[in-house]
Amino acid sequence: MYRLLVVDDEMIIADGLYEVLSNLPQLELDVYKAYSGDEAVRLFDRTRFDIVLTDIRMPGLNGLELLDKIRERWPSCRVIFLTGHNEFSYIYSAFQYEGVSYLLKTEGYEKVIQMVEQAVMDIETELKAEALLQKAQEQLDATRELLQKDYVKGILSDQLGVQEIHQNQFDELVIPLCAKSPVLIMLGRVNSFASGLTYATKSRQLYRIRLIASQYLSARISFVDVVNENMDPVWLIQPLQESGGADGWDRALTFMKGNLELIQSACRESLGEVLSFVLDDSPVEWTDVAERFSTLNMLMNYRIGQGCGMMLLDKQMIEQELHPSGEGQREKSLVRHSKLSVLADQLEHGRRTEFRATLLECELALAGIDSMHYVPAQELYYSIGLVVLSYMNRWNLVETVATQIGLHKLMQPGEHESWKLAFDYLIHVGDMLFNLQSQEEERRARNVITVIQKHVQEHLHDPDEISLVRLAELVYFNPSYLSRLFKQVTGANLSEYISATRMAKAKRLLESPDVKIQDVAELVGYGTATNFTRSFRKATHMTPQEYRASISNR
Repeated sequence: MYRLLVVDDEMIIADGLYEVLSNLPQLELDVYKAYSGDEAVRLFDRTRFDIVLTDIRMPGLNGLELLDKIRERWPSCRVIFLTGHNEFSYIYSAFQYEGVSYLLKTEGYEKVIQMVEQAVMDIETELKAEALLQKAQEQLDATRELLQKDYVKGILSDQLGVQEIHQNQFDELVIPLCAKSPVLIMLGRVNSFASGLTYATKSRQLYRIRLIASQYLSARISFVDVVNENMDPVWLIQPLQESGGADGWDRALTFMKGNLELIQSACRESLGEVLSFVLDDSPVEWTDVAERFSTLNMLMNYRIGQGCGMMLLDKQMIEQELHPSGEGQREKSLVRHSKLSVLADQLEHGRRTEFRATLLECELALAGIDSMHYVPAQELYYSIGLVVLSYMNRWNLVETVATQIGLHKLMQPGEHESWKLAFDYLIHVGDMLFNLQSQEEERRARNVITVIQKHVQEHLHDPDEISLVRLAELVYFNPSYLSRLFKQVTGANLSEYISATRMAKAKRLLESPDVKIQDVAELVGYGTATNFTRSFRKATHMTPQEYRASISNR
């Protein structure tokens, strides 16, 4: 889904284009309108737009000045100017930019639709990024990549002391960040990686993903990126030096949120990979990076719905649900056994089949051991039990499952008659935890959709309040993921739900002969009786007056 903005100071033109472009199912556009350049800029500061259709001559901020604002915020945005015959010389300078075209005001809606379709095709071509990947591959500096990776991973894992984080070290490793300024952290995850892929194959795909991200992010931010031990890409981010201060951080965050959707789309189109992102909502000092990164790892595993393609942009919702008792009460642990690391990872990421297989592999190692007092076997059992207990404690599940699993058995191997029964018990506990994961994912998804539906029903009269951008802000998601989640849970597109809700309310209002057609139009968010009549006829095959008459006849 691409986001399009119509800008024109003549309301009748802006409204007409908005209605026409909102009803192009083949393009699935998320359409907005603004009646001035200044109003458009305020929308640019809230979210990314892919296409802007704007008048040239407007009071206040004109079309050319608006183009400069667009290029400052969203360099990849396509701009289509609505021009008159006498304005070619006026907009000549605009064509120095890529992605700028023009359209005569006299050419009609069909030509507008053709231009928008072409803009969408151009965007989709760019998302494939094949030439970009090939060019960047040739310029790889393997040595710098390796040194940067080890150093940044040391910061993230808290293995480097404060004295080792300084600007001289950054400059030596060509890390384009400032050691005296805070940093923003973003964590990614490739949801579509198959378990059978080799390490080399995953590494190549991750490298390509980072190249695509660099293309979209480097215009407005400074960053360094690495891949951690879980094969998750991580970005450490700062605004460009000329964009410092609080405004610089706000713009950097807005820029990141908007472009992450493009990165996800480009990776799907050119690589066939589905990415999720967790973007921190505030910068952190370098001394606290490791602790904050640990929190982001936890948030990445806090899935809603199926979790694929998720983009989490704010910690508030998670913090409200988890009600942590305090970071100081969770002590760090170091698991040295490789199998235990694998088990912990599988449990966190919801990999039920792999978790069971790893437990059975551990059980196989104890085949032929009869004594429940054999110390190495006890050590293995205690370690696995600790992985499970730690997971339950982090997610506040101890009280929920204590009686169902017989919690006292978890850390007492002597409660079992054999190691076979002991591991059967661990598998049973794992199955229960995975079932709880699935139930929680579904509950969170339903809760999010309930919030959205309630807001739509209460704000039908205000189109701004039920725009996809505004609804996404309510639940701290990016618009594209909210749209997919709504379809996943309800089976219908969000735009279809809004239209159906509007029509249902309109029909109820039309049943009362005292309510004027214009009042009905305003109450359901169409603004004018003309726009309302056009949409009502398309949905019901009759005008509002004809529908009211049919009610009276019945």
